[in-house]
Amino acid sequence: MPDIPIADALFSALLSRDAAALDAIEANHAAECAFIRTVICTDAPGAVDLDLGLSVSSSDYVTSFVEGPRAFFMSAGTSVHAHLTGGRSNVLVDFSLSFDSNFAEKLRAVIAGENIQRADRDRVIEILMLKARNRHVQFDVMPFLIENTRLARDEPSNERPLNTLIAFRMLDHLNWHAFQNDPSRFAFDASYEDLKALLRPDAEAFLTELQASEHIDHHEAKSAGAQALLLRFARLWHEERKRDKNRILRELLRFSIHKLGSIPLTELRLIWSGMTSSQGSPFFGPIMGRSPEMLQKIRGMAWDMTLLRVMEQIATASQAGSFFIPYFVSMDRLWRHLLSLNPVRLMLIDDAHRRVLFARTDELEFQRVLGECMQTAFQLEMAPERVEARRRAAQTVELNAMKQLVAEEERHWLEQELQ
Repeated sequence: MPDIPIADALFSALLSRDAAALDAIEANHAAECAFIRTVICTDAPGAVDLDLGLSVSSSDYVTSFVEGPRAFFMSAGTSVHAHLTGGRSNVLVDFSLSFDSNFAEKLRAVIAGENIQRADRDRVIEILMLKARNRHVQFDVMPFLIENTRLARDEPSNERPLNTLIAFRMLDHLNWHAFQNDPSRFAFDASYEDLKALLRPDAEAFLTELQASEHIDHHEAKSAGAQALLLRFARLWHEERKRDKNRILRELLRFSIHKLGSIPLTELRLIWSGMTSSQGSPFFGPIMGRSPEMLQKIRGMAWDMTLLRVMEQIATASQAGSFFIPYFVSMDRLWRHLLSLNPVRLMLIDDAHRRVLFARTDELEFQRVLGECMQTAFQLEMAPERVEARRRAAQTVELNAMKQLVAEEERHWLEQELQ
């Protein structure tokens, strides 16, 4: 086996369906796989149905992180259980619904009894019923909190993050059985105002800690890096020469290595799908169509990509060996469309080294093109020590450096407007 981390070797073998490589790993490196969990999407009838009778896939506002419709879940725990039971094992699967800030705000308004449009209220009730029907459904608050908290730091009077967090925590005090029978009312174990007052101190303390944490700065820096990458993509897309998608990807790799200091595969993968999808990608319309509001739109697009990064982290979570299957709840039609074009088909989680590897639709083709770019232009950059250095750099990205890079890229467009 090549001198690469076992997670990378196993991922490559699974992605290419290399039976000989899998046999070699099983024979010689089985112990190293003890802390690896794997999710492989399939349509095989013997796999776990990811819908679990919740009708999640039929919702217009819920987009699955993984392709489905079923999946095989593999880990040391499931393997031992299968060995003891003659080939079958039980697996704990938790749904994780992540909300963008707009949908989270609608949910807060419904719980508060505010007068909102009937369609918006129906959407919120539809999502709440998912949890009412299955208590393994988890509501993840971090995506919208990260999005809102970074804005509230600049405007301390903005209590939107606080009130939305309180609303979600009130759901821990909801009589879900009563709600399932009558979703027109919320039966809490105390009055709305008393419960809100009771939950407020802890919610305030949590947000104060979150605002001061490096967690927010890291995601904000990642968002600024994605923004710079999208700005460079826009420049390459509108150059006065014949468009060559492979060349654009190669130049984005160059920009990533020499400017960002790391290779953001998730963002590059989304950009590649936007350039090559036969269905088109309205999400990248502001760039490809050169919208008059392109610079402003790119800031929002970069944050959407950062939310996907947050979901990638959520997907690695585990409770007593369970697997989390993330879904994204949003009314943003363009973002949902892009996510639906790029579902995860294979997910390999290395719990020992806190790493996760993803393969999305048409991953082999993307890896082939990426490999050709690396071999022709960046062969030296693929030395193990340089790869590891970029991984460390991705974990310690500096916000100010990324902001400066964004300013440099935006200056290109501002100067064009003056010409």
